[in-house]
Amino acid sequence: MDLNTDQPITERTNPLSANIDILAPLDIVSTLQACDEEIFNGWRDFQGLFDERIQSNLSKIMEVAVDVLNDADRSVIIFSGCGTSGRLAFITARTFNSHLRHLGITECYQYIMAGGDRALFTSQEAVEDDPLLGAKILKQLSEDKVRVLYFGITCGLSAPFIAGQLDYCLKHLDRFTPVLLGFNPAHLARNMPIEKWDKTFLQVVQRLEEAEAKGQGFILNPVVGPEPITGSSRMKSGTATKLLLEAVLMPAHAKSFMHTKLGIKDYLVQYKQVWESVYSQKSDIAALLHLAGSSLKQGGHLYYIGSGGLGIMGLIDASECSPTYGATLDDVRGFLEGGYQTLANLEGDLSSLGKHFGISLQDFMDQIVPNLTDRDLVIFISKDRPYSIPKEVEVKPCNKACIVVNITKGDSVQSVSTFNSKVTLDLTEVVLDSAALDADLRLRTIDLYAELAVKWTLNAVSTGAHIMKGKVFNNIMIDLKPSNVKLFHRAVGIIQRYSNLAVEVCQDYLLRSLYDTDDVSQEIRSAAMVDHIKIGASKPKVVPTALLAALLRCTIREAKVALDQQPVLRQVILDSMAGQQGNTQ
Repeated sequence: MDLNTDQPITERTNPLSANIDILAPLDIVSTLQACDEEIFNGWRDFQGLFDERIQSNLSKIMEVAVDVLNDADRSVIIFSGCGTSGRLAFITARTFNSHLRHLGITECYQYIMAGGDRALFTSQEAVEDDPLLGAKILKQLSEDKVRVLYFGITCGLSAPFIAGQLDYCLKHLDRFTPVLLGFNPAHLARNMPIEKWDKTFLQVVQRLEEAEAKGQGFILNPVVGPEPITGSSRMKSGTATKLLLEAVLMPAHAKSFMHTKLGIKDYLVQYKQVWESVYSQKSDIAALLHLAGSSLKQGGHLYYIGSGGLGIMGLIDASECSPTYGATLDDVRGFLEGGYQTLANLEGDLSSLGKHFGISLQDFMDQIVPNLTDRDLVIFISKDRPYSIPKEVEVKPCNKACIVVNITKGDSVQSVSTFNSKVTLDLTEVVLDSAALDADLRLRTIDLYAELAVKWTLNAVSTGAHIMKGKVFNNIMIDLKPSNVKLFHRAVGIIQRYSNLAVEVCQDYLLRSLYDTDDVSQEIRSAAMVDHIKIGASKPKVVPTALLAALLRCTIREAKVALDQQPVLRQVILDSMAGQQGNTQ
C-alpha cells in the first residue's frame, strides 16, 4: 500500500492487483473487474462520479454544450489530449460530428491530438511536454469562433501540452469555457517546473479553481482509484474519460435536437450496467486472454479486425501496447474496414509514413495474411453476428477468435466452429426507456455502450497477454527499454525498488544486462550515456534480466536462461525459493 499521500493517485499502486502477475487468466480478469468497479463506487473518501460537486459540474458543462450546439455555425467544442487522452478526444469528436451530420447540422466538434494524427498510432512524447505549442494549436483552431467549450484531458493533471492550452483559455474567458478532465484531486496536480515556461500545472489548476468559483470554468476530476497496472491510464482513466464525455454530450444532444431529457446520472448508471454485462462473460474473456498470452509468449502476434467504432477501439488498444508494455509495434496491431476513410481523421491517409500506419483490411490482407502462422491470433470484432472471415485467412493455421457485441433481441449470435475462442457481450438489456429518447439517439447511445464494452474486453485481453509474457512484476510494468536518459534512470529505480541495493549497485546490474557480462569494466562504466541507451533501445528484457540477477544474486546468463523458461519474473523467484526450501528439508 502506498503511504505517500503526496503521490498522485493515478500513479499509485492498486492493492487489489498486487499479485496480478502470478494469477491465472480467470483471476486476472476478476482482478480487473474489481479495479474497474472503483470507477463507479469511488475510491476511499475522495470525490467520485456520483458526488455532488462532480454531478453539479457535469450538469453545468452540459448546459454550456447546449448553448454551443444551438449556435453551431459560430461556436466549437474542442477536446484535447496526449496519448490515450488524445485518442479518446479524437473518437469523441468523430462520434458526435457524425450525429450532427446525420441531423444536417454544422459539425462543431474538433479534436487536438498532441503530435498530430500520427500520435493516434505511435507515441509522440516530446510534443506532450510543450505548453507553448499546445496554446498555439488551440489559438489557431478557435480564433474565428465566438464561443469555445474546451475539454483539456490529462488523467494525472500533469501534461504540459494541456497546461498551455488551459492557460490560454484562462486569458480569454470572454470566449472560452475551459474544462479540465482528470482523475486526481486538484491539490495533487503536478507542481514541477515546465521547461521553457513560467508556470507549473498546479498553478494553472489554482487559477482554474478561481474561474470555477465564478462559473467561468470547471474541473471534472472524480477519483477512480489507482490503475490495475500502475500508471497505465489507458485503462480505468481512459474508460472514465470516455463515459464522462458521452454522459455530458448525449443529454446535450437530446435536449438540443430531440426535445427529450434524460439525466446525466441515468447514463452513468447505464454504463455501470455495461460493466456488469462485460464481466458476466469473464470466463470467456479469460479463455481469449489465455489464447492471446500464448501467442505473445511464443513470439507470435495479436491482430484486431473490426468495422466502425468497434474497429477503432481495436486500433486504440493496439496503439497503447507499445508505450505501456514496451511491446514492439508489430506485437499487437489493429485494422479497420474502410481504413482512413472510415477513421475520418483530420490528416487523412497516413499509410505513406510506414507499414505501422497501414490500418485498412486490405493492408492486413497484403502485409499480414501471407505470413500468418500457428503462433498468431486474429480477433474479429463485430455486432450481432460473428465477423465473416475472409477465405484467405480461414485457410491459415493461425488461431482465430471473435468478440461479438449483441445489441439486438433474438438469437442472432450463433456458435461458429471456425473460431478457437468466442466472447459474446450481451447488451440487449442495457437499454434506455424508449419514451425518453428519440429512436436515432437511442441507437447511437447503444453503439457507444458497445464501444465501451469492447474497450473493457480488449484492455483485459492485451493486459493479461502481456502479463503472461512477463512484462509485469507485481502490478508494475518492468520491461521498459532504457532508450533515453529518463528511462535509463527509471530502470535503475525499478531495480532498486525491489532489491533494496545501493543505486550504484543497481546501475551496475543494469549495465551487466545491457552488455551481457558479469564483469563490468571501467571502460563500460565510463562510456557515454548515449552508448548505453543505443544498446537499450533494441535489446529485449534488459530490465527483467537485471532485476532477476539482482534479486537472486545470479549471473546474467543464469537470469536469461531462467526467463527463457519462465517469462513471469516473480514466478521464477517463487520457484527458486521453493527449490531452496526443498533442499534444506
